[in-house]
Amino acid sequence: MRVLITGAAHGIGAASAARLLAMGARIVAVDMVEPAFDCDWHRADLSDPASIDALLLSGGFDALVNAAGLPPRAGAQEAVLAVNYHGLVRLTEAALPLMPKGGAIVSLASKAGARWRENIAQVQRFTALARGEVADFVAMEGIDPVRAYDLSKEAVIYWTKSNTARLLAMGLRANTVSPAAIATRILPDFEAAFGDRAARGIALSGRAGTADEVAEAVAFLASSASAWVRGVNLEVDGGLAAQLEIAALAD
Repeated sequence: MRVLITGAAHGIGAASAARLLAMGARIVAVDMVEPAFDCDWHRADLSDPASIDALLLSGGFDALVNAAGLPPRAGAQEAVLAVNYHGLVRLTEAALPLMPKGGAIVSLASKAGARWRENIAQVQRFTALARGEVADFVAMEGIDPVRAYDLSKEAVIYWTKSNTARLLAMGLRANTVSPAAIATRILPDFEAAFGDRAARGIALSGRAGTADEVAEAVAFLASSASAWVRGVNLEVDGGLAAQLEIAALAD
């Protein structure tokens, strides 16, 4: 099994690579820095279309794991949208011709993307844009760092679901994994940006999750064991989504 992983050097990407390596996979990593494990490493900036297009990917990939992403940070709205959505989609489209029938695409979304249906009008406006139009979109729609992150993850879920039929016709499947708060090096960015929202999520889940816990779900969706799981957004959040859904019904 040969797996292409973006954002493989840290966090959930690195944990997913470790889990897949333990399953006997060979890893092709795309990241700005070289991962600390045995892999075929390619350096690329996913905010830059030219950098993605310059990747010399070869051979087949049984699975693609889109784990690269930026957290919400002040002034980074355009970069967050560019990396978390446009870069992900551009690299995925480039990888599709290299994937055999039965191949799997697993993209890291987030609990932050859960309201994609409610925000579908804006999600569709955003996903219709070319990469070069993002800056104007951010300005015109008043996108702040938190909304940029939420929107980027809503868009990933929407892209995955809306491309399910097309990918099935190619013999491929795609799913998303949506963690809540995860104890990685960028957790402080989320706590600072989301404030009480982050604190409540961690409290309801009992604790922040670990990258290894999310990696188990990623590895399952990347493997042939999930062959009949298609177009699903798998919530790996310690029960947070379930509690919020029930609470909303009571309001």
